[in-house]
Amino acid sequence: MTAPLLPRADRNAPSRAPLAAPRSSAATGDDLTADQQAQLAAQHSAFDLQAAETAEMLREHQALEALMQENLKNEDEIMKKWIALI
Repeated sequence: MTAPLLPRADRNAPSRAPLAAPRSSAATGDDLTADQQAQLAAQHSAFDLQAAETAEMLREHQALEALMQENLKNEDEIMKKWIALI
């Protein structure tokens, strides 16, 4: 059983749901300047996007592995039937 692979989602598209809980002001540090807070927010965003990309790649890898295993099972069944005919 094979199915066509779906195209990958646009990497620049917004994610479906936030990956982490919103960070509190205590976690970001109230003593930081606005520029430092912006830099920290950019780092958090970059990390979240990288984590989402990694998770998506792992999901695709697992789906392809499952598809490969299913294909191997089908080929094994065909081989068994072929041997039975001989």
